[in-house]
Amino acid sequence: MAKRSTIIGSVALAAVLAGLVLRATTLHSVGWAPLIYRAVANVNDLDMVEGLAPPGSYVELWAKQRNFKEGDQNDDPFAWCGWKHNGNPFLVGATFADGGGLWRLTNLRNTGTTVMIFPPAPAGDRCLGGVYTELLPRACDASGCSTWQAPTLHWLNVKKLTPIVAATTGSVSGADQTSASVADGPDDGPDPTDVVDVDQNGIDTTKPGFTPGQPVSWRCGAGGTAVCPSVAVHDSTTAISVDPEYPFVLGTIQAHRYGGSFIAAAAIQRGSPIGFSVAAVNVRFRGRLDLNLGCDRARFFDFSVPLSW
Repeated sequence: MAKRSTIIGSVALAAVLAGLVLRATTLHSVGWAPLIYRAVANVNDLDMVEGLAPPGSYVELWAKQRNFKEGDQNDDPFAWCGWKHNGNPFLVGATFADGGGLWRLTNLRNTGTTVMIFPPAPAGDRCLGGVYTELLPRACDASGCSTWQAPTLHWLNVKKLTPIVAATTGSVSGADQTSASVADGPDDGPDPTDVVDVDQNGIDTTKPGFTPGQPVSWRCGAGGTAVCPSVAVHDSTTAISVDPEYPFVLGTIQAHRYGGSFIAAAAIQRGSPIGFSVAAVNVRFRGRLDLNLGCDRARFFDFSVPLSW
């Protein structure tokens, strides 16, 4: 299936960057609240987080996690499971924002609290099949620390549209930027002839035509803010070439605002045999494609081999 990577509500890059400069360099213009716009997961675990905060501020990153049963609002109901650590946030790491407001935490898998953000396997209607992670940054100085608040996930569903086509649907509110993806394996390459294993769609509610933080949804067919990402579940491994595939189908939603982000991921049974299985999930998340892109590909989700920061 051809890939559809959509950015809804685009505007001129110059206007976006001008707004970012104003928000990143003035303490009160961001209300103290840091922004996460980039993260990396390696081998299922959070490994790097990058964002903006008032220049020179001390930035702490906290997290909260719970499991969920993937589903929707209809015959396959979405359901929350209990919070880990009784719902108490835990510290992941801390650093200082530089003179331009940039802050970054790296090598989190080896230095700090390990945060697993992808489920290890499908779990049907059991809680282990979905992992919800709130990333809660706060900026601190002598007068105190900012408050945090993540966007709201209303539901996330990973489903088969046909025996060989899978899709992710879901609904979010309170996000400035949010995106959804479905993957049956890592991205194999950028060329048109490469096998397509990932589809994704993103929404920016700060753009004209939207209200910041408004409820949005991805649906297959009519009624959604954006079309559901979908992908053909297929293994093209042959006797002479290998197509790495996950042993499951993975649906993911990320959402970001100043003061908090979340990543929600759920796995379902693949339902088709594979020749070369890759169980570890490695992905680069981007809430913003117009900020410090560097060597990253312009994608909200870049599922790949183990990633550098």
